[in-house]
Amino acid sequence: MAASVTELLQPLFVVALLLALLAGGLWIGLALIAVAAVTLELFTPRAAGDALAMAVWGYLSSWTLTALPLFLWMGT
Repeated sequence: MAASVTELLQPLFVVALLLALLAGGLWIGLALIAVAAVTLELFTPRAAGDALAMAVWGYLSSWTLTALPLFLWMGT
């Protein structure tokens, strides 16, 4: 099964965008967030805000992450 031109250009676009943002002086973390948001918006059928909200909710609703703040509060 041959890959379409769009599938071949997607990684090139993502790397080029990341390098352009980094060359422009943007911080690494902000550049990665920007590239992820643009990639989600352009290359997925799902809305970027919906996907990010689902990911954040999935991480925040995990009981595993409650151990860290409780551990820090117990130490003070």
